Amino acid sequence: MMHGSRGNIASNSLISPKDVSLVILAGGLGRRFGGNKQLAIVPGIEKTLLELSISDAFNAGIRHVVLVVNAAIKQTVEAQILPRLHPELTVDIAVQSISDVPPHYKGMFSEREKPWGTGHALLAAKQFVKAHCVVITADDYYGKSAFSTLLANWQNNGAWRLLGYPLASTLTEQGGVNRGICELSGSQLNKITEVLNIDADLRGETVSGEQVTLSPNTYASMTIWALGFEIFNQLEDGFIAFLKQYDSAINSEFFLPDQIQYLVAQHAQVVELHPAKDCWLGVTYSDDLARVAQQLNE
Repeated sequence: MMHGSRGNIASNSLISPKDVSLVILAGGLGRRFGGNKQLAIVPGIEKTLLELSISDAFNAGIRHVVLVVNAAIKQTVEAQILPRLHPELTVDIAVQSISDVPPHYKGMFSEREKPWGTGHALLAAKQFVKAHCVVITADDYYGKSAFSTLLANWQNNGAWRLLGYPLASTLTEQGGVNRGICELSGSQLNKITEVLNIDADLRGETVSGEQVTLSPNTYASMTIWALGFEIFNQLEDGFIAFLKQYDSAINSEFFLPDQIQYLVAQHAQVVELHPAKDCWLGVTYSDDLARVAQQLNE
């Protein structure tokens, strides 16, 4: 159910990038990578991927960043990353904690080892986001024009946006990856389905375990969304529903795309897909870092 909220005055005025918060989800544990990939320095560039994204967002006009981190890396981020950022940026740090659940469900996190997922991570940023936000992940690089493409002529009419990448260009030879697979009606998002462990042959499985083979030209969400503040109301409602459904599961994840899909399916939200102009680069496994470094240096 959607509630009234801040930052949701529908009009045909343009949304200024200066009124948009960049929320970077950097709270993952990086198990497939083997460490804190959010802090991995790209050889030859001598910056992290999240710093490159922040720089591109700054060039597109964004002046506020919210970093969602886990407690283990907070001090390192403050000591090493923040001093390297542009002085005109305002930066807030939100800590995503496994124990951050509604009071009725406090007993559920005792056996939980990994974070609750991207939907829960974005919820951690709520207190710092004033109106609109662009949401990305720390271990992805979206290309120099990603933010300018996503924010260009964004009207304050209630529509959200997604930058889409051809699926085949987002895979890695190092192992399976998870992607939000998009179905469109024209340029509008009709459905987004989380598909897990997609291999180089474009085979993967849905959350329910169904085996699927995908088209290489299908648009994939790499988690770069332009959203209104009302997303937080859906996430709060959706997280409680998730906890009720998975009350005995300690590995299930609360995915942001699932919550956006719910709103689209209920005809409560319009989401426009904008094709990316640049290649996506990302780090899932440690061996990916050398490949990303080579491509960025080129």
